[in-house]
Amino acid sequence: MSQQPEEWYLPDPGFDVLHTLAYMRYRLESRSVILLDFLGPADSIKSGGRRVPRRSGYLGRTELRQALGASGCFGDISEAAFEQLCDIFAEKREKRELSDQDVNYEVLCEVLQGVSYQSHAYRTGTRVLADKYLALKDALHSERYQAAFLTSFDDLPFARQPLSGAGERRFAQLRNDIMHTIYAARISARELLGDFDPHLNTSVSWMKKATARTPMINMSPGCISRSQYLRGMHRLAGGLGLSDADLNLIFNKYKKNGAFNYYAFCRDVDPGFDELQAMFAPGHMAS
Repeated sequence: MSQQPEEWYLPDPGFDVLHTLAYMRYRLESRSVILLDFLGPADSIKSGGRRVPRRSGYLGRTELRQALGASGCFGDISEAAFEQLCDIFAEKREKRELSDQDVNYEVLCEVLQGVSYQSHAYRTGTRVLADKYLALKDALHSERYQAAFLTSFDDLPFARQPLSGAGERRFAQLRNDIMHTIYAARISARELLGDFDPHLNTSVSWMKKATARTPMINMSPGCISRSQYLRGMHRLAGGLGLSDADLNLIFNKYKKNGAFNYYAFCRDVDPGFDELQAMFAPGHMAS
C-alpha cells in the first residue's frame, strides 16, 4: 500500500527496535503466550529420525522467523523490523559452522518476558545480561515507556493513529468534506460500512474464518479489511473524487492490526444528523 505523499506520515515506528520489542511484549501478554515455548523447540537437531533439543541459545534467522510465526503472534512484523531485531540480538559465533545461527534467542526471551533457560541465574546474579541488553530490558519495562507505547499503539476499540502535522491538516479537510457529504445526502456511514462487518452482518459470516493472510483482521469487532474499506468508501464518498493518496491517508489514520477501524472512523465523521445540521445548516460554519 502506498503511503505517498510521505510528508503526511510520521517516521515508521517499526524501525525503532524498542518499539518492536514493546509490540512483541504486548502481543505475548495479551495472548498469554510464552515465547520460549516456541523458540526453544526450534533450537534442536535431527537424530535418529527425531529432533533432539540442542539448547544452544541461538537460532538462525530463518529458524527464528518460522518459530515466531508458529507462535501466532507476529505474522505482521515487517521484514525490516525483523531484520533490525535480529541485528540487535546477533552475536558472533566462534565455530564457523555455527556462523549462520547467530541470533541469541535466549537473551531475547529474557529481555521480553524474563523467561529463559537461564532465568534463575539472571535472577540470582550468577549470570548477567550484557550492557546493551540490560539497557533494552530496563527501558522496555519502565512504566514511563510502557505508558507512552500504549498511547502510540492504541489497541482500544476507538484506536486512531497519529499523522504528521501536514497529514493531520489534510485529514481534517477530508473529514470535513465527508461529513458534509453525509449531511447533504442524508446517509449513514455506520450503515454503509457496517454492511461489511462480519460481526454484524450474517451474510458475510464467511469472513469470520481466519486465514494465513488475515489472521488478525478477523479478531477485531469494528474492523473491516482494506478491500472492504475501499468498497465502502466508494459508496460513502464516491462523489468526492478522493485520490489514492487520500484514501490511503484515511485508512492509515484508522489502521488497527492491518485492518480499518470503522468504529472510530464513524464516531468521528458521523456523529448524528442533529450535530451535522448544527455544523452545516445555513448560517453555521463547519469546524
